[in-house]
Amino acid sequence: MSKVIEYYFSPVSGYAYLGHQALMALARETGAHVRFLPIIPHQVYKAAETVAPFDQSEVRRSYRIEDQARWARLRGLRMAKVPTHYPTCPRLAGRVILAAGRLGLDQDAISMACLRGVWAEGRNIADPGDLGEALRQIDMPAFELLHVAESEEIRDEADAVTERAIAAGVFGSPTYVIDGERFWGQDRIDFMRETLMKAAA
Repeated sequence: MSKVIEYYFSPVSGYAYLGHQALMALARETGAHVRFLPIIPHQVYKAAETVAPFDQSEVRRSYRIEDQARWARLRGLRMAKVPTHYPTCPRLAGRVILAAGRLGLDQDAISMACLRGVWAEGRNIADPGDLGEALRQIDMPAFELLHVAESEEIRDEADAVTERAIAAGVFGSPTYVIDGERFWGQDRIDFMRETLMKAAA
């Protein structure tokens, strides 16, 4: 039976953008199943008594910009230093990702479209029109996804995912959890590989 990687992330997180493709490559390599769990970040940060990346001191913000630029070069990704629409509310995008799961659509592609939209395409993914265009760009049924995302069922699921993240001790995005073990940050992929390989041995 394949291992599950619980993928807690904000659809507007720069580090989630940087690590997304590496995570999916790891899942393909190891046969692991990724469970997409988009969080409401401010609730997670508040519960963990930490701060959002954009609420940090100027020195820490400037370091984050430098660090993300290094990782973007390493990963071969386009990435704006200061996106046009960052920070922006991730709730709608998170619900769209959950709606994709309900509809049997590709949550990997949709998550990357949201992340890439913020960090490489200058999109405001809190705006239904802008988000819909990002979805249509990857040939996804934007109208249906946005409609399902507004349902009470998906709204409840989004709240439950965030509560689950808090219960799991998640305090930042992205956080990956394998059998209860947390890996915070997209630079923990090699540690995850080691854990998954040991489990398969």
